[in-house]
Amino acid sequence: MFVYALMLSVTLPELHSYTNGMALFDEKPVFYQKDTIRLLEYLGEEGRFYYQYRQIPLDMLYIALFAFTYHHILRHFTYTLNLHKWRFVIWLPVIAAIFDFLENVCIFGVLYSFPQISTLISLIPYLTALKMIFGVFYLAVFVILGVMVLLRCLRRKI
Repeated sequence: MFVYALMLSVTLPELHSYTNGMALFDEKPVFYQKDTIRLLEYLGEEGRFYYQYRQIPLDMLYIALFAFTYHHILRHFTYTLNLHKWRFVIWLPVIAAIFDFLENVCIFGVLYSFPQISTLISLIPYLTALKMIFGVFYLAVFVILGVMVLLRCLRRKI
């Protein structure tokens, strides 16, 4: 939670100070190449450096903590509810985290190579979309299983 709060209160506002109001890479589901080039230009050398060496490392740490935590929460929920056939859902946050990690690797490469246009630029929208899709699946499963666990606990107390 601390890492996420740090990103929200420090690194993301700092990055937004460079972008002239433009959304960052993982704040939009689709980022077209012309938008990416404009963002990279707005960031400037200092903003690109900050993105690479402040925001991305923090985001990588957050991704790892997210995947570990929510994988274990879903594992606990499926175990508590005896849903052995549905055990695969515990991997949804890990899959979302893998796509987020790959997205960050591509963003780092694009930031590093600018003003040359890296071929990685074309992968970013797909990785972002996959990250969001698996994130939505994970969130839906988390809410459904969480409610089921809560109802089970309430029934046992009655």
